[in-house]
Amino acid sequence: MLRFLSCLLTAFFIFASLSAQASAQVVKELQKLVGSLPTGSVHSIQVKDPASGRVIFEQGADHNLVPASVLKVMTATLAYEVLGDKFQYTTQLVTRNGPIRKGIINGPVALVFSGDPSLKRKHLDELVNRLKKRGIKSIHGDLWLDGAVFSGYDRAGGVSWDDLNICFAAPAAAMILDRNCFYGWLKPGKKEGSTATIQYDQSDWFLAVDNQVRTRSEKSCQLEVRPSTEQEYRLQGCISPKSAPVRLAFSVNDVERAVKRYIKDQLQKKDIQLRGRVIVGRPDLDMPFVLAEHRSESLPQLLKPVLKNSDNLYSDSILKTVGYETSGKPGSYASGIQTAREVLGGKGVGFGTSRLVDGSGLSRYNFISASTLVDILMFGWSRWGERSPWLSARDRKEMWFKTGYMSGVSSVAGYVFQSDGKPLVFAVILNGLMPPLPASREQMKAFRKDIRSFRRSFLKALTREGKV
Repeated sequence: MLRFLSCLLTAFFIFASLSAQASAQVVKELQKLVGSLPTGSVHSIQVKDPASGRVIFEQGADHNLVPASVLKVMTATLAYEVLGDKFQYTTQLVTRNGPIRKGIINGPVALVFSGDPSLKRKHLDELVNRLKKRGIKSIHGDLWLDGAVFSGYDRAGGVSWDDLNICFAAPAAAMILDRNCFYGWLKPGKKEGSTATIQYDQSDWFLAVDNQVRTRSEKSCQLEVRPSTEQEYRLQGCISPKSAPVRLAFSVNDVERAVKRYIKDQLQKKDIQLRGRVIVGRPDLDMPFVLAEHRSESLPQLLKPVLKNSDNLYSDSILKTVGYETSGKPGSYASGIQTAREVLGGKGVGFGTSRLVDGSGLSRYNFISASTLVDILMFGWSRWGERSPWLSARDRKEMWFKTGYMSGVSSVAGYVFQSDGKPLVFAVILNGLMPPLPASREQMKAFRKDIRSFRRSFLKALTREGKV
């Protein structure tokens, strides 16, 4: 027995020695990689073993930097903890009185939005169709568009002004249809100097821009988007006569106006007469009678666009929803972040001096450290392990990670799995990433390629650590 214990201890110490040597080699490799980062850049990095709590590698781990979309790991973790896997959004048409007689609703009707980021115009069409199937022909009252489940700004502070017209920065309002985006193709005109043409994907969305783009034979034709009082935006500039069609993807500028026009058109198409007005707001009335209802998919499905597609609208809407569900008051960016600090902070996540203003990472006002992101991932692993929807459905068995990019920023955080199935948790935030300027297009392309190569080499090194 003593001999067996002696052999066991010897084997343990040999393994520990080999493990320490391998770890030292990985640390050396990581240090070399970090040393190769561009001059002028700053970083926050941490790698941790959740089983032992041991920090394997860190540099600037507590530095608060701009995270970009890697912040979505916090939003997903928070939402799954607070809302649970059964959570669904509900959009309803409700009224004060029932039952309906002779196809007439006597009194107001409310279309109650819930901030469902997956809600599409076809779902709203289905709600109106259900009114038609119930035999409803006329509404003798006002139609209220109720988006009071959210409050405050539709976009977080710190979002770049020149991003506001782009689809990935669509407003996270309570009223959402088709991700609050519309699309089209810009084509050159037939003659030099003529106005270019725009063909919209869905003209029945009633969304358009004031098109002032000219067809011109210039070496450097550029497009500029400006505010417009009557349409969503004003599009100016030029397009070459030989140019291929240019894809346009705009965010909806005035969500309430867009929904108002669309619902009125749908009622007319279904021959449902509205005797009252269409009013944006919440009526000061009890409306317990549900005329029609749409439910979204459950939360695990809603988190796929957050983590796989890095969808900003989904992320910010879900963060606001967390704030609403926990406070009972209209959800906002502030209430969602406050819930994150209270819930995750109360379960071991050290937020330190971080500053957070949204759930998507789109704002440049966000500042967080690698150690905080690692804490969030550590909590997620301790809470659900591989049962979390993002890990159970991961594409690669050996790792899962979320990336984030914006000008000057590159970040990545996630898990690398060892041969025994246990993970290493890591987070890397890089800021100040710029090549010497002025830089040609080719130089910028090569610079970005080097940053992607750094990420791949970093993950490769951790994979070797995981095989020890």
